[in-house]
Amino acid sequence: MANVTLKQIRAFVAIAAESSFTQAANTLHVTQSTLTSSIKALEDEIGMQMFDRSTRAVVLTRQGSMFLPAAQRVLRDLEDALDDLRMVADRERGSVSVCAAGSFITYVLTPALMDMAAQYPGIHARLTEGTTQSVAQQVLSGEADFGVTTLYEPIPELDTALLLTDAYGAVCSAAHPLNNEAAPLTWSRLSRHTMVRMSKANGIRTLLDREPKVAKLFKDTAYEVSGVASLQALLTQGFGYCALPVLAAKSLVVDGLRFHLLTRPNLRRELYVVKKKGRSLSPASVALFRTMIDALEKMAPDPAVDIAFTRNEVRAFSK
Repeated sequence: MANVTLKQIRAFVAIAAESSFTQAANTLHVTQSTLTSSIKALEDEIGMQMFDRSTRAVVLTRQGSMFLPAAQRVLRDLEDALDDLRMVADRERGSVSVCAAGSFITYVLTPALMDMAAQYPGIHARLTEGTTQSVAQQVLSGEADFGVTTLYEPIPELDTALLLTDAYGAVCSAAHPLNNEAAPLTWSRLSRHTMVRMSKANGIRTLLDREPKVAKLFKDTAYEVSGVASLQALLTQGFGYCALPVLAAKSLVVDGLRFHLLTRPNLRRELYVVKKKGRSLSPASVALFRTMIDALEKMAPDPAVDIAFTRNEVRAFSK
């Protein structure tokens, strides 16, 4: 049975339906001799006759009648599978999973997902917030189709493209003494105030630790949080400040906190889109990826946020 082909099964089912080699050949748009050869090859492979032929009719043998339901099921299952693939290719169906920095999910992926849902309501999406390390792990393991994160060293197993950079600033309450400092605010002037840092797993913290002029100012910082919720609670109560990139600070500023750009040095976070090296994105992933790029281009202009990609880079990455 290993050498039975779909061509032979289609020929068998068509003849059974038409009770005629001539009509079946017309239905399949092949010559009668081609159809006869297919059935002969099928019978030779199975080792038994599938049809009784006469000058007036073509009738299934007992063995042919037993085989017909299975043959019809094979063709039906194949057609269903092909329909599913066509729907996925046409983005009528599918799923996509993305792991990204929390601020990027809030201000870029959320509006992108809304646009995608309007265009392709059959696509299901899962957005997961992750740190630099967890984003890379999810993409490499296949849990995420692509990710958006900071990268501080090359990961050979990932394809990457720089999406944007955003500047660091200090976030504090409206009553904090930092608001009385003269602009522009420099990093050195922060050293006399209490700093609340993000945990080391967070890429926001990593750049600060790697910048010598900044790291030496805060090496004895005693306060550290792992998430934005706990950070917001401390800052709202006037307990110190936190150094964050613009996108990460936006949700806190909306809730009444203040943001001051920092200079000397002018630090910028770099956010990359990443996928597993050599892997093309699925149609559903491409749909969200493209709406994500559209959402980035629609962002309100902000000198502290620089959109770094080009359309050629986007096309190359999504292939």
